[in-house]
Amino acid sequence: MTSEKIRTYDELDVDEKEVIDSFRQMKLLYDHARFKYHRIQVEDLINDYETLIKLREEIQAKYFSIYEDLIKEELIEGELDASVWGITREHENETWGSELRLMSDIKINFDMAIKMIESGEAEQSIIDAENW
Repeated sequence: MTSEKIRTYDELDVDEKEVIDSFRQMKLLYDHARFKYHRIQVEDLINDYETLIKLREEIQAKYFSIYEDLIKEELIEGELDASVWGITREHENETWGSELRLMSDIKINFDMAIKMIESGEAEQSIIDAENW
C-alpha cells in the first residue's frame, strides 16, 4: 500500500480538478440523457393506461348497448347482470389505478432529477459532497 493521503477536491492541482470536473459533467450528461429516455418510456406507458381505461369504458358501453338491443329484439333471452361487470371493472380500476399512480410517481421523480441537472443543482450537490 502507498502512504499517500487521500486529498479533498480543494487540495487537488488545477489539472486534477479539471479532470474531476470533466468526469462529473460526463456523468451528469449521461444521467440527464438516461432520465429523459426513461421518462419518455414512462410517459408512453401512462398514455397507454389512459387509452386502455377509456377503451375499456367504450367496450363496456358498447357491450351493454348491443346486449340490450338483442334482448329487445328477442334474439337472445336472459338478463343483463351488470353487477359482474361492475365487480370486474372495480378490480381493473384498482389495479390499473395503482399501476398508473406508481408510473406517475416515477415520472415526477424523473422530472425533478432532470430539472436538478438542468438548473445546476445536481452538480452543486456533488461539488458540496466532494468538499465535505
